[in-house]
Amino acid sequence: MQGSLANRRPWLWMLLPWGLTFACTAPAAPAPNRTFYDWSLGDRRVAEFETPRPSLDWPKDEADPDFIGVDVLRGAVRFSRPREWLMRNASNEPGAAYVHYVSPSAYSFVLYQRPDAPAAPWSELLARYEAEVKAAGGKVVGRGIPIATSRGQGRAYSIETTVKTSAGPLLSRSREVLLRGDQRLVLLQIVREEEDLASESPELLRAVGTLEVH
Repeated sequence: MQGSLANRRPWLWMLLPWGLTFACTAPAAPAPNRTFYDWSLGDRRVAEFETPRPSLDWPKDEADPDFIGVDVLRGAVRFSRPREWLMRNASNEPGAAYVHYVSPSAYSFVLYQRPDAPAAPWSELLARYEAEVKAAGGKVVGRGIPIATSRGQGRAYSIETTVKTSAGPLLSRSREVLLRGDQRLVLLQIVREEEDLASESPELLRAVGTLEVH
């Protein structure tokens, strides 16, 4: 899941919520049942890709807050994420870092570092991104909606991609946001089972709203 978006998108089936992914890729032979927690990298490995940021914990002054503040992508991004999320995969490769979380609420939340220069005009950044989506077999069904986060400006997209699985073709729908800060550009992907991506859950609204791109 490194390199350009065109190279990453064929792996989109891996971003599907954990239960659906396993159901679509299970082997013909019997296999042990996997629980949500089996998909985690484990606390020891998570520490390689995530640094605590207590100032973003919420509610404040609680021993076990519902949301925990973290730094990811080698310090490029800070945000407040639900405590119950698990990290499924990640990389700190320079210029191609990413972090992939899964939620027990059946969605994936993924942040990628983009190689583009953040100072480039939006028209140039969006044209390159849309070309990559098309080259990877994706379809843009909603494009370029301006959004703002705690520290960053973005453009939101709705994407449909047909993913080949052992159970047959599967239509995957994702919300994707190009976010830029002063020095970096990142891509956020939210992939979930529901057909309607318009109404985000409160926990997603907080996670996205607190994103700081540095």
